[in-house]
Amino acid sequence: MIIQVGTVAFPIFDIHNDYYYWLLGIFIVLFPVAIGVSWFYNFTINGFVRIAPFSERRMLNNIAPLVDQRISLDKKNEAPVRLDGWYIKAENGPVKGLEYRIDNGVTIGRAIECEITLLRSYISRLQAKFIIEEDVLYIEDLHSSNGTLVNNERINDRIRLFQGDEIQFKDIIFKINEYTTQKQGSLLLSKTTMIHNRKW
Repeated sequence: MIIQVGTVAFPIFDIHNDYYYWLLGIFIVLFPVAIGVSWFYNFTINGFVRIAPFSERRMLNNIAPLVDQRISLDKKNEAPVRLDGWYIKAENGPVKGLEYRIDNGVTIGRAIECEITLLRSYISRLQAKFIIEEDVLYIEDLHSSNGTLVNNERINDRIRLFQGDEIQFKDIIFKINEYTTQKQGSLLLSKTTMIHNRKW
């Protein structure tokens, strides 16, 4: 727009065309600089204010982790409240130390729309999906480029998961955990019975 105004105004005020080319050159040089500055700063009444990079401004739809082993030692003493169900714990990678409760339909991938987002270039936008049917946990690969491995074996169809199974997306590993108060109660009762028998 400034250039268009210059092409009209310069002849009216009998300004030499060399100034027009100088203005055009300055505009070409300063335009990318202005774009770069606006990417990291906002101009306000208080001057230039630093803003977060674009990657940090994206709205994630992730589910909140139940356990975060990266928290301080003081907070590690607080026992997390677990509901009955399935959980996955990240053994390594960008979410190492986080444990998530899995509900039916939870997706994992690079896309910000996924419930668990892994910001790695080798992770597909939609990598895999968890399915729960009658308290049984399954995983299905969503035609990802690098595939989904369960216990070091690549899966092609939906496969059932069990306690202690390892899910691998290239070099990122999650471990499956099942938590049920009923099972823990039965195990505790069994141990109590064994101790009782030993006394008699």
